[in-house]
Amino acid sequence: MIAPSQLSAPSATIAADTAADVDWQAVVVGAGPAGAATAWRLAAQGVRTLLIDRHAFPRAKVCGCCLSSRAVRELELLAPDALPAAAVRLDAVRLAHRGRWARISLPAGRVVSRDLLDGHLVGHAISAGCHWLPGVHVSAVADDAHEQTARVTCSGDAATTGRGPHALRAGFVILAAGLADHVRITNGSASGAEPARHIATESRIGVGGILPADACDLPDGELVMAVGRAGYCGLVRLEDGRIDVAAAFDRAAIARSTAPGQAIAALLADAGASACPLPDTDAVLAAAFRVTPPLTRHAPLVAGAARRILRVGDAAGYVEPFTGEGIGWAMTAARILSGALVAPLGLRSPAEAAHHYHAAHTRVFGRLHARCSLVAAGLRRPAVVAAAITAARALPLAARMVAPVVIGSESRRASACAS
Repeated sequence: MIAPSQLSAPSATIAADTAADVDWQAVVVGAGPAGAATAWRLAAQGVRTLLIDRHAFPRAKVCGCCLSSRAVRELELLAPDALPAAAVRLDAVRLAHRGRWARISLPAGRVVSRDLLDGHLVGHAISAGCHWLPGVHVSAVADDAHEQTARVTCSGDAATTGRGPHALRAGFVILAAGLADHVRITNGSASGAEPARHIATESRIGVGGILPADACDLPDGELVMAVGRAGYCGLVRLEDGRIDVAAAFDRAAIARSTAPGQAIAALLADAGASACPLPDTDAVLAAAFRVTPPLTRHAPLVAGAARRILRVGDAAGYVEPFTGEGIGWAMTAARILSGALVAPLGLRSPAEAAHHYHAAHTRVFGRLHARCSLVAAGLRRPAVVAAAITAARALPLAARMVAPVVIGSESRRASACAS
C-alpha cells in the first residue's frame, strides 16, 4: 500500500515570470483529471502547453474516488500505464436504504485516491512535454477580439511567482477549475463579463472526507451507497487502506447540522442495514470533512469575444454524482476537447475549435446528463429507492441487465445478489 506521505508531488517545471515570457498555444487552468488529461493530450500532439493549479500536489479533493468502466477505458486510450498500478479493482456496490440492502456487481471499475491519480496524470503530462506550474491562482482571463491572444492574470506566493501578479499569453485557455471555478472572464473591457453560470434550484451539496482504515470492516473492491431522506453517501476503501467518504445532501440538511460529519452520521443511521459494513458514528464525527459548492450546474462551454476560452470537466457542467461517472466524464471531455483543438494540420482557429467542441460535447453529454438527472430524481423518492432494492433482491437477472444502463457502462456482464 502507498501511504499518503509517500506520494511524490510533481515539481514545477517552469517559474511564473519565465512562463509570462512565453507565447503559449494553450494554458490549462486546473490539474484534476479533466485538466491533466487535456494538457497531456495537447502536449503529446506538439501543442505548447502550460498546466496550472492553485494548489501544490498532493492535495485533498471531495471525490468518490471510483473509476467507472468509462473512466478506465479513457485512461487506456491515453496510455497503457495511465491507470495507476495501485488502483483497486471495484467489483460491487451494496445499496442500503431503510435497513434493507442489495448487492450488485459492477463491470470493470477501479478505486484510486485522488492523491495518487491526479499526481500520476500530471506526471504523464509533464513527460509528454507539458510545463507544470502549481501554487498559482488564476483570477481572470481577458479575451479581446482585437488581440491575437487571451491574457491570463495569475498570482501566487513569492517562492512560486518570484514577483507580483503575472499576465500569461495564450492562444487558447482551457478552464478545468472544477465546481469552485471563480475565474472572471471578460472581453477585455469592464463591461464585457460573460453570462452567469446556472445552478439548479434543487442542487445538492457535496461533502467528502477520509476515515482511518479501521473505521469499519469494509472489504476491498466494494462500494457501499447508503441512501437516506436527506441525500446519499458512498464509502469505499482506497489503495492505501483508508476509507473514502463522499456524500450529496439537500442544502436544508446541511443547514440543520452543526457539522458535515453530523449530517453523514445521521444519514448512515437512517439508511443503515445490519449486513452493511458502515463506520462507527464516533469515527465519522471525529473525521474532517470538506464541502463543495452546489453540484448540479452548467456553464457556457465557450467564452470570450474571440472564443478562445473553453471549459472542460466539472467547470463546464455537472449532475449529481450517484452513478459514479464524474471522473469518466472528465476524461471523455478531455478527449473531445483535444480533438476539437487539434486538426491533422495543426491547431484550429478559435471559431472552428469552438464549433467542433460544442457540437461534440453536446452530442455526447446531452444523453449522459439526461440519464444521470433521471437517476438523481429517482433518488429523491424513497418509494423508488425501496422498489429498486426489492427488485434487485427478487429479480437478480433484471438487476444484472439494468445496472450497466444506470451507471453508464457498455458492459452487460453484471450480476446481482441479495440477502
